[in-house]
Formats: sequence, C-alpha cells, structure tokens
Amino acid sequence: MGLMYSTVIGYMVVLGLTAGFIMYYLSKVALHASDAETIDPKPENKF
Repeated sequence: MGLMYSTVIGYMVVLGLTAGFIMYYLSKVALHASDAETIDPKPENKF
C-alpha cells in the first residue's frame, strides 16, 4: 500500500517538475512579443 502511494506521489512530482520547466521555458524563451514585430513588422497603413 505504501509503495502505491509513493509511486503516485513520485509521478505527480515528476509531472509537476516537467510542467513547470515547460511553462518556464515558454514564458522566458519562446513567447516574446518583440520577436513577432521583427519577423512581421506592423503595417504603416490601415486598410
């Protein structure tokens, strides 16, 4: 019974660390708003 609880808690910790790393990576590296203007600048005229 204790092995079952420790296994479930271990999986929860691993999934939590993985999700935390992915969210940190996406917020710091992959989703910069300034990159969007570099790739595709804002248009000067409104149509």
